[in-house]
Formats: sequence, structure tokens, C-alpha cells
Amino acid sequence: MKKLDLVKLKNDKPYKSFHLVKDMHGIVTEIKYDNADVLFFNPQNIGDYAIVNVKLVDLEIEKEKLPAKFEKELLLKLDDIIAKAKKEIQPIKIKEYDMVELIVEEDRYAKFGIHKGDKGCVMDNNAVQNYIEVDFSGIDKNGEFYGDCISVKIDDLKVIK
Repeated sequence: MKKLDLVKLKNDKPYKSFHLVKDMHGIVTEIKYDNADVLFFNPQNIGDYAIVNVKLVDLEIEKEKLPAKFEKELLLKLDDIIAKAKKEIQPIKIKEYDMVELIVEEDRYAKFGIHKGDKGCVMDNNAVQNYIEVDFSGIDKNGEFYGDCISVKIDDLKVIK
């Protein structure tokens, strides 16, 4: 096994606290004796990732290899990627169909007519760079449609009952 090998986690038991699951794929960033630091991408939050130290016996090398162009680019940015890496995969705390309330007043939401205190419904379990799709639309008492379905930063929402 070497740096930038594609690997698959074959034993997830020691890594449950990192929210890793069996058969999760990763990229080796460094080999340390009988361990490897592996870059795992969050399957529920595109753009989110963690680097976890994994025993080599718990990994399986994949037959596929990274394209040379991607390897070169990854090597150029690897120090920055490592510096910004989380220590564990963060599960999404808001789930599909949860009713949520916007807890901030910001221009990025106001331009769509969405304001602090507005309530909506989460449309998808998956996020992109910590933003999740929320439907704030409805029909008012005059029968008029209002609101919009927009991406909202997860930290700007609270789940309501």
C-alpha cells in the first residue's frame, strides 16, 4: 500500500466513533508503519471529508487507480486538504421531511422572501457543503402561493416538532 492508493474499509468496528461504515472508499494520504491516514468523503454532505488513521489490516486496496492528472493535482493541494480535514465524518443532524425553522435573518435568504422564523420542510437527506434543500412554500389564506425552495446552511436551521 502506498500514498494515493484507493482503498476500501473492510472492518468498520474500530471506526464506528468516526462514523465510518464497511465498504466505504477512501484515498491513502500517508502510511505510518502498520497504519494509514485515509481521506474519506462524507457520502451525505458533498464537499465534507475527514482523515482517519486506520490499521492496514482493516483496508483493502482497490484495483482502480486515480488518474495521473488527478493525482498530480491532489499532491499539489494535499497539505491544504490535510490541514482542513476533520477528524471524523459528521452525520447530517437534520433529516429528510424534518420541519425546520430559520433562526437567522440574512440577505441570502431574504432575497427569496424567506426570513427568520419562517418554517419549512427539508426535502433531501443529502447536503452540499453544509447546505440542505428546504421548502418554505405554501398557500396563504387568500389562496396565493408564497415562499420558495432554497438551499439553507444547516447551522441556520433548528428542527421543530
